[in-house]
Amino acid sequence: MLTTALPDNLQSSVVIGAALAGLWLSGRYIHETLIDRTTCLPDLEHLGEPTKTKYQGKAIVCGGSFAGLMTARMLTDHFDEVVVIESEETFEDGGRKGTNLMQHNQLHAFGVLVLSAWRKLWPDADDYIKAADGRITLCNNNLYYGRTVNLPDGFKHEWVNFCRPTAEAVLRQMTRTHPRIRFVHGSVTGLIPSKDSSDAVTGVKYKLTNSDEEQPLDGTLVVDATGLACRGSKWIESLGYQSPRRDYYDPFGAYTTAVVQLTPEAIAKIPWPKPYSEIGWILAVPCEVGFETRSNYITRWDGDRISFLQSTFNDMEPTPKTKAEVYAWARSLPMEPWQETLLDVMEEEIEEMEIHRCRLGQFYHLRYDLSKKLPQNFVPLGDSMMKFNPVYGQGGTKACMDVCALDGVLRRTRRGNQPYQPVPKNLTSAYLKKQTPRAVGIMDFNKALDYPWGNTSIHFPGDTPSQGAMLLSWWKQVAVAMAHSDKVYGMVQEVLQGVAAPTQLFGGPVIWTVLKVKLGLV
Repeated sequence: MLTTALPDNLQSSVVIGAALAGLWLSGRYIHETLIDRTTCLPDLEHLGEPTKTKYQGKAIVCGGSFAGLMTARMLTDHFDEVVVIESEETFEDGGRKGTNLMQHNQLHAFGVLVLSAWRKLWPDADDYIKAADGRITLCNNNLYYGRTVNLPDGFKHEWVNFCRPTAEAVLRQMTRTHPRIRFVHGSVTGLIPSKDSSDAVTGVKYKLTNSDEEQPLDGTLVVDATGLACRGSKWIESLGYQSPRRDYYDPFGAYTTAVVQLTPEAIAKIPWPKPYSEIGWILAVPCEVGFETRSNYITRWDGDRISFLQSTFNDMEPTPKTKAEVYAWARSLPMEPWQETLLDVMEEEIEEMEIHRCRLGQFYHLRYDLSKKLPQNFVPLGDSMMKFNPVYGQGGTKACMDVCALDGVLRRTRRGNQPYQPVPKNLTSAYLKKQTPRAVGIMDFNKALDYPWGNTSIHFPGDTPSQGAMLLSWWKQVAVAMAHSDKVYGMVQEVLQGVAAPTQLFGGPVIWTVLKVKLGLV
C-alpha cells in the first residue's frame, strides 16, 4: 500500500485526512439529498431557462388561478402551444369579474419561493409588481415573541406584499404577454381517453362560458389546476381509473380579514419605524397550542391599505365581526408601542373597515401517489391535490414546489436531440415521486401544529392527536429561541419559506440557543 512507504506520523495524517474527507463527502451527499427531497431548490435553479427541444402537441392547463398561471408560463419552455381554460371571466387588467375562491379577499403571504419563481419565469416581474404598488421587502413578518424578532445581518431573501386580487391580476398580466399561451373562458367537463393506450388521455372536453355545447380539445399533457374543486379526481374516475384516496383533518379553524384604507393624514400621524415606502409586513402574533388560542397578523397591502388577519382553532371563540371587535382583538395581544399608535390613529380617524370572515374547512391530501394506475400525461397540482392550513402562508410556496417539480421532470426525461419528442410514458409517476415527499413534509409540520387543538377531526389513516408531539415540543423550544437569537429566526424563516431543508431546525446554532435558554444564559 502507498501508506506503508510513508513515515508513521505521515501514515496517521493520511488516514485521518482520508477519514475526514470521507465524512465531509458523506455529509455533503446527505445534505444535497435532503435538499432535493424536501425543497425545490435544485429545480428552481433551472426554472424559466429555454430548452433546445420541445414536446409534441399542446399542453392544456385546467384552471387559471395562482398555480395554473405559473404552470402555463413554465410549460411554454416545453411546448409550442399552451391553452389555459378558466371558468371565471377577467378584466383587461387581469383581475377577476367574480370568484368562488374562498380566500380571495383574505390576507395572503407571497413568500420567497413565489417571488423567486416569478423572477425566473418573468425577468421583468419586479416592474409589474411595483406598477401594482406591491412591496418587495426582506422576508420579515415582524414576528413577536416577547419582543419583535429581527432578521440577522446578511439575510437577503425577499418576498412580496399585496392582496390576493392584485397578485392574481399581476400574474395574469404577465402570463398574457406570452405569445404561445392562449386563454379560453369555459369549463372543462372531462378527459378524452386514448384509443391506443390505457395509460394516457388525448385531451379534454369543455364548454365555453354561456354555452351548453361540449367541445373537444386535443392535448398531449393535461394539468389539473382546478383548486379546491379537485375536479381532476372526478374526471379520471369517470374514465374507470380509481379515484385517489382522500386523507384529511379539520381543526375547525376560522379567521377574519379586516381592511382599512389609510388617508394621507393618518399616514402622517403614524410613527413608522422606517420610511413608509418600505413598510410591508407589520406584525405577526401566531396562535400556539398551550400558549395562545388566537392570532393577530397585520400587513400593509397595495393602495395604502392595512389588512388584519385574526384567527382561532376549534371554535374556541368567534372571530371578529365588527370594527370594534377587530381592534379589541388586536389590542388584547402583544405589540410594539408604535403599532398601538397605528391602531389608535386608524380607529379614531377612519370610519370604514371592510370585513371578510372565513371558515378554513378541511385540509387534505388526495393520494394520487398511492393510485395503482393513472393516465401518465395527467398532472394534478396546487390545491387540486393538497390543501394546507392557510394561516401558515404556505399555499403559494407549495404551488411553486409543484411547478418546479413538473418543470424538473420535463427537463430530465428528454431523450436525444430530436426537436419534438413524445411526452414521457411515466411522466405522472415521475412527477409524483418528486413532488410528494416535498409536500408531505410541509403537511406533517402543519399537522404537528394543528392536531393538538382538542377537537381536531383526524382522518389520516393511522394518525392520532399526539402525531408529531416530539416535533411540536421541539418547535416550541425553537420558537422561544427565536426571541433570543436573530440568527435562529433567520434560519427558521428559510425553512418556513422552503429555501432550506427542515433539518436546519436541528442545526448547531438552533440547538445551542435552545440550550442557552434552558440554562438561563440569555
